[in-house]
Amino acid sequence: MSILNMPSDGLFNVLIVLTRALVRLGPKSRSDLLKACGAELDVVDPKHLNQSLTRWTELGLFSADDGVITVREPYRSLLGRNADIAEARLPKVAREIALAPDNNARFWEAEENRSADFSRGLSWILAQDVYALDTSSHQRVATLESTQVADDAKRMLQNDTRWNGLRTWMLYLGFARGGAQIMIDPTDAVRDMLPSIFGRDESLPAPVFVERAATSLPVLDGGVYRLKIEEVLKDSNWTRPSEGHLSTAFSRAIQRLDREGLIAAEKKSDSEEGIMLTGVDQRPWRSMTHIRRIQTKKGN
Repeated sequence: MSILNMPSDGLFNVLIVLTRALVRLGPKSRSDLLKACGAELDVVDPKHLNQSLTRWTELGLFSADDGVITVREPYRSLLGRNADIAEARLPKVAREIALAPDNNARFWEAEENRSADFSRGLSWILAQDVYALDTSSHQRVATLESTQVADDAKRMLQNDTRWNGLRTWMLYLGFARGGAQIMIDPTDAVRDMLPSIFGRDESLPAPVFVERAATSLPVLDGGVYRLKIEEVLKDSNWTRPSEGHLSTAFSRAIQRLDREGLIAAEKKSDSEEGIMLTGVDQRPWRSMTHIRRIQTKKGN
């Protein structure tokens, strides 16, 4: 199954409950862990706990050695020992796991693809014009997808179960915001990855920033998953960004982070290679040659 199949494996609130219990209580047998999470209560469906535990063990967040369930390293150290802190850090950890190469090796396969269907759907939606995209219903999204992807076997969102799963996980993992009609916006995900993108550098040439972001989040422009999706999109029904121009989704994230004061987008010279942000109606929005990280008091 898949994390996009919410009735079985795709409830992020169940993932939170399991993670909090293991952080607070330490390693537990499967039965003791499920009991601690309320599996014996009438108001709790133990199937969701069981299947989510199985799914995220397969993905690599949990380990099951000699019948004992624990949070696997390095994620145990990343989450910490406080359940509240672990819950706050869990979206970043879960996002890293969902996008990990091992969990996307069977990228185009319909079954047993781990989290590849999530990466495929996310890559496709981040490639759209986010200002024109209508996310109010599965039917509208699926119709657009069908005009762009000729091969039925490579369509990601052919039923409302997958669309509802993608929408929910995009919100939780920092690629969207809003409610019933979500707004596609990867700002939260990019913000989390700024330390990895910059490393020890204070300023990066804008193309290098984009390249490193695509390495950290391969569903963004130039990322390996994104490129796989773009290969199957029909140019007659999808506008491919011009050379040096970013998608509207990634452009939105950079602009928001600049306005938040976490980065500074700068244009140092007209002669240097840069990037162009894309705005409403695919209009050029803002050009820049460098992106500088602004350190806050908290060291973010």
